[in-house]
Amino acid sequence: MKKYFVVGGGLAGLSAANALAGDGHRVVLLEQADHLGGRAATQQDRGYLLNFGPHALAQAGVAARTLRQWGVPFQGKEPDTSSASFMTYGGRLHPLILTTRALLTTRLFSAAEKWQAARILQQILSGGSVAGESIWEWIECRARSPRVRQFASMLMRVSTFTADLPGLSARAALAQFRQNRNHGVLYLDGGWGTLIAGLEQRARRLGVEIRLREGVDRLDAIRADGTVLAVPPAAVKRMTGRSLPAVQPVRLACLDLGLRALPQGAARVALGVDQPLYLSVHSAAAQLAPAGAALVHVAKYLTAESDPTSDRQELEQHADLAIPGWREQVELARFLPNMTVTAAAFSPQGRPAVDELGIPGVALAGDWVGTEAMLGDAAVASALRAAAVVQRQRLRAA
Repeated sequence: MKKYFVVGGGLAGLSAANALAGDGHRVVLLEQADHLGGRAATQQDRGYLLNFGPHALAQAGVAARTLRQWGVPFQGKEPDTSSASFMTYGGRLHPLILTTRALLTTRLFSAAEKWQAARILQQILSGGSVAGESIWEWIECRARSPRVRQFASMLMRVSTFTADLPGLSARAALAQFRQNRNHGVLYLDGGWGTLIAGLEQRARRLGVEIRLREGVDRLDAIRADGTVLAVPPAAVKRMTGRSLPAVQPVRLACLDLGLRALPQGAARVALGVDQPLYLSVHSAAAQLAPAGAALVHVAKYLTAESDPTSDRQELEQHADLAIPGWREQVELARFLPNMTVTAAAFSPQGRPAVDELGIPGVALAGDWVGTEAMLGDAAVASALRAAAVVQRQRLRAA
């Protein structure tokens, strides 16, 4: 019987534990907090179910495929962008461009810019990229108009949650956008905490031992046939004493609003073109708020250190533009000024590999690890890969 340890109880850690369980193996998951989930946890406040920032599950991604294969239940709906969906530019609302008709009728672009926008949209959906190219370099090569560049940048931000486009791989960003565009995403009933609960239940059924409030200071304190470290880079360095390649975290300022009722004429979606801003009424697609109420995520994609006070003011002003009258309806407001989306952007040079440490029987997992996918899909994909790596390495050693 093999004994495996998983350090970290977020989406990646629970996925790794589930992948390692079975066949008579003993699997122990260690989580330093008093609850599982990490950034995939969902909090409840006055009947509102709050993810840590806006979350969407790619219907065709590796996470959804794996959860279905494992019988982990989830349900939700795609956000409806057919109406009440806008872009913002210069403090004004413009209908969201998702179709040729919307592009032809928009007042955002001149006639020449419409031609450029149509061409870059087509290339976003089917064009290629070169190795090591950033998505900003890719956009610059295909659009002369600054406004069209801003429009293309908006599309990349909303699908990748990344504002630092010079530091984002074109290949990864285009793949992410195409997956979401072609197959859709789900806002989940009950929030992402339902996925954590389902993974925990399956893990326990398979015999995984879950220990909460148990952190790990040093890797050599663990005696196991294989270990998966599903923790941030700083924790990996602390536990192993080994440095990882320099990485740039992806961060978001987020204002979550619980509204007693959604004011008449409110936008359901408002995406900034000239500013890195996002707004979506997630409860319009998923069960996340009390009956008749609304849960709104308003966010700013961050590129550097910023001032939380001015960021909150900017988010509130964005909500004023998209949902006039929200202040009279607000029942709950939670501000997350510097939230980590992922510990490492998918840079043009790539991300740390699952076996980056070079320690036999030890692998990394997380949404900042590996060559496959982004965000939640990267967490699950790296977890599956990490489980396979530690099992294979120990089989070879035996």
